[in-house]
Amino acid sequence: MARMWIVCFLAFCLFKNAVSFEHHFQFCNNNTKVRSCTPQILGEGNSDDDSCKLEIIPPNSSDCVDSFGPIENNAHIGGVSLHPYILPVEVKTSTEYHSNNYTVLNITFSNIKWKTMKFRFQKYNKKESHCRNIVISNDVTFNDQSVLYYDCYWSLTDGDYNGQSHILDFEATDDYVVNRGRYYFNIPSAQMLSPTISEKDWKPFVYIEILTPTMNLHIIPPPAQLKIHSYQIDVMKQCDHKNQCEELVKTAIIKVKNSTREVTYTYSLLNSPGLYYFKVTPQHEKCKGQMSECQFVESPRITIKSEVHQAMNICIASITALILATLFIYYIVLRVIRRYWCKEYGQEIPPPTKVLIIYPTASRLHAECVASFVTYLRAEYGFDIMYDGDISTTSHGDPYIWAEEAFKLASHIVYVVGPAEDTNLYNNIYDKPIITAHKVDILLLSLLRSSKTSKLKKYVVNVFFEHSDGDIPVETRNDRVFFLIKDWQKFIAYLSRNLLPRKQLMRTEKGKCFLDDLSRAKKLLSNSRDDHIIKFDKNCVEKKVVL
Repeated sequence: MARMWIVCFLAFCLFKNAVSFEHHFQFCNNNTKVRSCTPQILGEGNSDDDSCKLEIIPPNSSDCVDSFGPIENNAHIGGVSLHPYILPVEVKTSTEYHSNNYTVLNITFSNIKWKTMKFRFQKYNKKESHCRNIVISNDVTFNDQSVLYYDCYWSLTDGDYNGQSHILDFEATDDYVVNRGRYYFNIPSAQMLSPTISEKDWKPFVYIEILTPTMNLHIIPPPAQLKIHSYQIDVMKQCDHKNQCEELVKTAIIKVKNSTREVTYTYSLLNSPGLYYFKVTPQHEKCKGQMSECQFVESPRITIKSEVHQAMNICIASITALILATLFIYYIVLRVIRRYWCKEYGQEIPPPTKVLIIYPTASRLHAECVASFVTYLRAEYGFDIMYDGDISTTSHGDPYIWAEEAFKLASHIVYVVGPAEDTNLYNNIYDKPIITAHKVDILLLSLLRSSKTSKLKKYVVNVFFEHSDGDIPVETRNDRVFFLIKDWQKFIAYLSRNLLPRKQLMRTEKGKCFLDDLSRAKKLLSNSRDDHIIKFDKNCVEKKVVL
């Protein structure tokens, strides 16, 4: 399969920079309906004319005038950009000899992702058009650096178009989608492209790319000898035909970061309908504070119609209706699922959260605080807490076995940050450690580090006491943090998984006793109020005896 790894050049025919006058009409003639562009893509040694073909669509034909549809997103076809340059032409006759400079407009197709590219040049508000269609065989593939050039020489064939507004429509297709775009531009004079022009006389070449719902202004880089540091962009709006006036809608200063790249400016099409254009003024040293020394260029006029707003309103309304319909369907489905498939959990007590506590064991005072912390959580909230103080109560007494079992059972891991190392003046919580060569916290952190690459999900948090000013280990450094006692309610809600208060109370014996007492008192007091009503005939009032 042929591959394109080189920059290729496509024109109506091969030419030299200097040509004679009698060859002028060879560039844009329409004598041949199909031309091969295979040598420009695959090199001169390739003779397969079907690899790349240039089809000439007759001007003003229905295929050219009526075939371009509405503008669509063209972000997936690669790059399409415009660049003018100078073509010097020598004129030789029997009586005279001179050289003329003509402006040539170049279309650059980069990072090509299409198989056919149909494009049309058309004078603004005129029917005259120039249409071509590039067809690339499916056997030809491209890399990301692929570039294809196409040049048109109207100034040579159809007269002087300098300063006149034109439109470029293009339609790119591949095996699946069609993408369309549109550019507006004025053809610059050859003088603006001259390598001898100064900042004082230079006007930039600009073109407008129409998108939905925005338009992008593109400013082509200046000639290499010019030092332009920024551009002032004025968005202008013309009044109606009855009032000959102009309104400055917006002004922006765009700095030039790279003098060899385009400068772009985006403006919304969702503004009030009307006729808009851009006024672009290059900023340079001679232009500072002296607007009379500043040249500017005006872009073609762009009409913003009310249909853009109506289409956007319809789109917003459609999206809103779609969201509401989706929520309604979701509600119905949820009701059906809860009614027919969901198990009733109203009276079921969820199992307690299994929490593994890890903490640095260097400080005895800190270890004692952790022990009190664990005791309180177990007694008051019914959490299934696992921490290294339980090792001595196991039948095996082995910290390795306990650590592996606890880590496997735990759904939540809490690392309690300790004090700084220089404040650890006390011995370990264990007077006689089981295995003095290993610390349980280091063992548990190593298990946590190993689990990061597995599918085993653990909810990890860091807890700071008021004396916690030590380091957070690498294994939990990016996890959630709670500061106790300030974040106590948030911490309990996190471990409880936002469980309702009644369910939370039922997890502990104290909580169950409390709820039973409340239920018994409510029942007895309700019966007592119904039975102890004493009526006084004289005053016609009721006296309730509350026990």
